[in-house]
Amino acid sequence: MLNFLFSKKRTSIPNNWCGEWIDKNGKTLFIQNTKHSFYTVSIKDQSGNPYQIELLDDDKKDTTNLTANFSEDSNKNPVLQVEAGVVSIGPTYNLLFAYKKRDGDYRLARNTDSIKDIVILPNVGIGLYDDYEDDLGVPWAFPLEDFKKV
Repeated sequence: MLNFLFSKKRTSIPNNWCGEWIDKNGKTLFIQNTKHSFYTVSIKDQSGNPYQIELLDDDKKDTTNLTANFSEDSNKNPVLQVEAGVVSIGPTYNLLFAYKKRDGDYRLARNTDSIKDIVILPNVGIGLYDDYEDDLGVPWAFPLEDFKKV
């Protein structure tokens, strides 16, 4: 169970948190700071190919250069919220930066933490598809695995 507490609303991440992250299945995230606390995020499979997102209007787009900004999850924790569908409609791919403690528990990452001890915990937010299917419209996001900095 993850319980995070924080005192300040985070609006940006440290520059060294940008860059490439990888999960144990070979899925990669590339986070790039644009300006004013907005980011672009690219999500690729283990072969380096961007995943395809199928939208309701039968259009498809890939997961290269998705827009992201800071928001809060349902527990009021700051997350980098990636628009993984139609902007402002969803679904979203939420990335929480956490510090993995020696006892295996997590807390919110701080800019003073060593990057080797920080993981990204991904989660999917409902949005465009509100029928509550297991994949919430983004089957490529599953299984949800921690990301480590490359």
